[in-house]
Amino acid sequence: MTPETPSDPEPRTLRIRGAPVTFTDEGDGPPLVALHGLPGSARDFRWLASALAGRLRFIRIDMPGFGGTDRGAATGLDLSDRADFVLDVLHDLGLSRVVLLGHSMGGPVAVATANRAPETIASVALLASPGLRPHRMLKRFPARSLATLLGIGPTRAVLKHPMRWAFRSVGFSRSLPFEELVLTTEAAAATSIREHAANVKALRQPTLVAWAEDDHLVEQEIFAELGRACPEGPRLVYLHGGHNIQKSHAGELARNLVPWVREAFAVASVSGH
Repeated sequence: MTPETPSDPEPRTLRIRGAPVTFTDEGDGPPLVALHGLPGSARDFRWLASALAGRLRFIRIDMPGFGGTDRGAATGLDLSDRADFVLDVLHDLGLSRVVLLGHSMGGPVAVATANRAPETIASVALLASPGLRPHRMLKRFPARSLATLLGIGPTRAVLKHPMRWAFRSVGFSRSLPFEELVLTTEAAAATSIREHAANVKALRQPTLVAWAEDDHLVEQEIFAELGRACPEGPRLVYLHGGHNIQKSHAGELARNLVPWVREAFAVASVSGH
């Protein structure tokens, strides 16, 4: 169930490595921090934010190169670089303990961040996240080859229209700036699914995993494998809802996230973290 009205506040800004970083910060209570996919922005969670209103503190971060965050806020594009960026933001916001949520390609960043700072990340939520092996979209999208070609000036111009068509054909907005499509390609090329699989196996925090069976980008079998590989936590499987379940199932996700996030902080408090 989707709320009638999305929550879309004016972004706030901080600076990392001298570069602007935009984020939204709503509500009170245990902090849930959301990382969007590729391409994407903090606005991808506006329906979930509405469903969570008044029950958690919900922080949404624009990742480097997206929304209002400058690419220079991170040292690079691989998982460790983006995980370090997330930890820098949490530090600047004075957050010593959070639950981290990653949607789509934000999932591998969330897992990498949790492994780098287990004392900071109480638990992890993965929505429509890539799994332990390449899914159909990665197989169809030759990110590494395209990233190489995009580095060649004349070829970059030739690829502009085909890339726009390719992204539109799988459901992304036609209004996305071309530079965001280029950055998406480069970041996808820098994301190692093998490294992500190793990070999942090393993960120790409780993990919520959610997906829809009719996701057109990632196969059901890959989601199921991810669910079996992750530490114990809720497994939410929707018959319909597509890839953007943070919108199509915002209400149901909120009803599961709120008690689960609160429980993570209650456990941390009892254990002395």
